[in-house]
Amino acid sequence: MNEYISKLAPHIIEFIEFKNALGIEYKTSRYYLKQLDIFNYNHKNLSNLDRETVEEWALLHAEKSISGDRSWISPIREFGRYLLSVGYEAYVLDNRFTIQRYRPEVYLMTESEIQSFFMECDHFVLRHKALGRPYVLPALYRFLYCCGARCGEARKLKCEDVYLKEGYVDILQTKAHRDRRLYLSDELKKYLVKYDAAINKCFPEREYFFPGGHGGICSSTAVSANFRKIWIAAGLKRDGKVKSRAYDFRHHFACSNIMRWSAEGKYTCNATIPNENMGHTGIESTYYYIHLIPDFFP
Repeated sequence: MNEYISKLAPHIIEFIEFKNALGIEYKTSRYYLKQLDIFNYNHKNLSNLDRETVEEWALLHAEKSISGDRSWISPIREFGRYLLSVGYEAYVLDNRFTIQRYRPEVYLMTESEIQSFFMECDHFVLRHKALGRPYVLPALYRFLYCCGARCGEARKLKCEDVYLKEGYVDILQTKAHRDRRLYLSDELKKYLVKYDAAINKCFPEREYFFPGGHGGICSSTAVSANFRKIWIAAGLKRDGKVKSRAYDFRHHFACSNIMRWSAEGKYTCNATIPNENMGHTGIESTYYYIHLIPDFFP
């Protein structure tokens, strides 16, 4: 039975098939498209995406939302753009419905803070008895620090995508769907080889390289909550202004490389390296980090 019921159904199905062909699952977005489809069916039931229907749906959905996040707008805008691109008449939501996302304050860690964090981390994980805990968190945080990966990418990293002998890992199914290969430093490679041998004894048939407490995927809460506890236990500053997160390892990776290459006069030829390593869609995303270090780039 077709899950879409309005006259827009054929277009919605074509649009989703188009996204799937690009390797995008589009699971969450299907829900919002279905809501639009139902709204259209109960009102005008048009076969084209007209302005009145789209904006009425958007305003109604905005009233239901208890947060300022409007990421649900994206699939509707994308749907309108798709219809225009294939020759249909369609309305695309304008800037009045711009997506609003919460952006936490970026905190740039110092080298001394990072050293203190890892010294405390290696002791902190021994205070609570949990299978695999002494190995997973120290290795996961070191991976974030050394590679500039996103926390979600580290959590979802599967054993089959880790090639320790060759010295690299493949990051797949990422944000913006930009698969990439990260090469490990010799020091990190040696550390992860020891880690892998140790964690294999705890979870010999694990799927994820950095597993959670029961051998499955490590939760985002575990990564963030334990980081916060370790940071505080290390005696590092955390107050209303300073709220460091595990994700800040990624910011440190970008800024430290930009500063190092600039100091060595190599940044021009290496400018795309952090862009590729971090999975950015464009060099502008990498340049974003320059505003975080104004003292270095006056």
